[in-house]
Amino acid sequence: MIKDISIIRKELDGYEEIVLPFDFIKGCSVKYITLKKKNKEEEESFYPGGEFISMGNDCLILKKGHRTWQVPCCKRNKDGSIRYSTRFFIKSEEEKCDAKVKELNDIIKYQQDIIDTISKKLKELELVKYQITEEKHNYEDLLQQNRFNLKELSIQSREKDEKIKKYEDIIKKLANSHQMFQSSA
Repeated sequence: MIKDISIIRKELDGYEEIVLPFDFIKGCSVKYITLKKKNKEEEESFYPGGEFISMGNDCLILKKGHRTWQVPCCKRNKDGSIRYSTRFFIKSEEEKCDAKVKELNDIIKYQQDIIDTISKKLKELELVKYQITEEKHNYEDLLQQNRFNLKELSIQSREKDEKIKKYEDIIKKLANSHQMFQSSA
């Protein structure tokens, strides 16, 4: 419980007072000023509060660390009328927006880093792909040239085989005629 106004002002910097009923977001930071009994007298004090957990029966349930507690929304007279309403403060929307913008900017930066890394890798892969494609075309050209050369060599070999066969036939005929010529002489 804090009573020093300068400390309270510092604590509430970036916070704004809300009016009940209010739609609290679970986990939001809630600070409050309420009445507490002290020596049979009630006095108003500031409390740094904690995280909002849920709403109870005319109270907020807050949590800080492992400790949870209830904060009464109001103090009632015996006839049920409200004699005091607790004042609640939450982070202002501007602070929430700034935090959200920072979080989103961090996400964007992280995603941009991923995109840059992927783009760099893609460029490298495109270069490798280009080199491989060029090599493939070169090998295909060499293969085509070798096929052509093989076909030419095959044709030349066939022509030489035919010539050899003709020469063998001529040699046989000459050998036969030479034998006939010698046997007749």
